[in-house]
Amino acid sequence: MVIVLYVLFAVLALLYVRLYLRYRRNIRKVSFVFDAMDNDDFSFHFVDNGDSDVDTLLNRSLNRIARVVNHARDEAMEREKYYESIMDAAGTGIIVVDGKGHILQHNAAALRLSHRTALTHICQIGRVFDEGGLSRRDTFTMLRGERVRIVALDDIGHELMGREVDSWIKLIRVMTHEIMNAVTPITSLSATLLPTATGEQREGLETINHTCRELLDFVENYRSLTHLPQPHPKTFYVAPFLKRMVRLTGRGIGIDVRPADLLMYADEGLMSRVVTNILKNACEAVDEAVAADDGKPGQGRVPKVWINAYANDDDAVVIDISNDASLIDDEVAAHIFVPFFTTKSGGSGIGLSLSQQIMHMSGGMLRLVQDRAAGIVTFRIVD
Repeated sequence: MVIVLYVLFAVLALLYVRLYLRYRRNIRKVSFVFDAMDNDDFSFHFVDNGDSDVDTLLNRSLNRIARVVNHARDEAMEREKYYESIMDAAGTGIIVVDGKGHILQHNAAALRLSHRTALTHICQIGRVFDEGGLSRRDTFTMLRGERVRIVALDDIGHELMGREVDSWIKLIRVMTHEIMNAVTPITSLSATLLPTATGEQREGLETINHTCRELLDFVENYRSLTHLPQPHPKTFYVAPFLKRMVRLTGRGIGIDVRPADLLMYADEGLMSRVVTNILKNACEAVDEAVAADDGKPGQGRVPKVWINAYANDDDAVVIDISNDASLIDDEVAAHIFVPFFTTKSGGSGIGLSLSQQIMHMSGGMLRLVQDRAAGIVTFRIVD
């Protein structure tokens, strides 16, 4: 009887040891799985057929857990890339800041608006607000249990310019439509009555008809602001393009393009209208300055026009058309892109307005930059 008890005890002890070892082995498997997932390592795989049904079930369950977690991680990474793509496509700068001012995330627009190649702390954008031109909106939310701030930046100047251009276009459309409706019947009627008219009547009808035709031509000229073709951009080299534009002026205008093989992605035809118009204005300013200085003693300086083309920090192509003839008064500069505004006798006042509208349609910008210390006037094209 005692022997039987010893044998039974031995068997129970053996079973306990085996169960304990299996339990430890299974605990190590589970611990290994969690350690691997913490390190983003999903390369492990347990054999589907274990030493027993329990091992088989455990191995298959752990493999399934790994597949589910790995799939969830891949989906989360895809969603994160998707949201990052949306953020980078937005024109508004977005910055996520923690409680200490460290920047956790930002999009491409935030770098462009802050004129930075990298952003690590919120203090880096302080200088941009000191210079003006940006609006800022702050909102707060929770991220991983921490309160974070989301800062949205917008370029007020570019937005206001776009709205101003759109407002002028709407006004011009209404004006030209009303003038055309009123003048066209008068032109037609006077032309019909001319063959049968005599004496003073004929002279009066000829005057009316001639005046109406001039007015129609005048209105048709302004309608070009509202009927620009849609841009069809393509890639072209900047240097040969600018050389062609300079040849049209018949002047020796210096060109500096860096790098020499600088490429531009834009509608070359529309861009040529912008560059040609600005070059024409610059050459006229130089001619006026030379004429004003003609005959004056001691005038040794000869004003000139020059062009610089380069890529800025945002990889946008910049074309600066500069002259040192004379600075533009602040009052004139404030209205220089307004349709119909001109300081030239006989000027139409649509050249710069048309150029700005072309750049607006192309997603670029045209603005006036003056270096008052050096006496240099620059019209800057950014695309």
